[in-house]
Amino acid sequence: MSVIWLNGTIGSGKTAVGKEVARLLPGARFLDGDDYAGPAGLPNARRWRMAVEALLRAILRRGACRTLVVAYPLDGATCRRLRAACATARRGLLIANLAPPLRLTLQGRGGRTLTAWERARLRAMRSEGYHRRPFATVTLPNAQPPAARTARQLIRLFQAMPR
Repeated sequence: MSVIWLNGTIGSGKTAVGKEVARLLPGARFLDGDDYAGPAGLPNARRWRMAVEALLRAILRRGACRTLVVAYPLDGATCRRLRAACATARRGLLIANLAPPLRLTLQGRGGRTLTAWERARLRAMRSEGYHRRPFATVTLPNAQPPAARTARQLIRLFQAMPR
């Protein structure tokens, strides 16, 4: 059992690539961290903590899926918790930074139009280094569509990992 965690900024393609990986990889299940954040009325920091807690619980839960594919930004503290959860659950872990060029991300990708808040948050996330976390297994520029291209590249890397 393994976890593929897709890290990156808003608009970097985490969800699109994650859905493709789960579709192409037998026995995989996709979890979008945004689906686990708390209600919009809560402060963002609390909502983001709620998402992380739910995702870590999913990793610790035993289930029928062989691979969990998770799309959510990672910081250093969350990465340490993720590694501990994977060790406890005896799950292998691949962390992939998705790092398309900023100009492409700001334009919106996959038909998505970024709000003013998302554009500002994207710039802040880039300045905080979400697109190039040093703890990641791999960094993929995923500048060229479709998401399936990046998904296939990620699956090849995943399948080459020692188990």
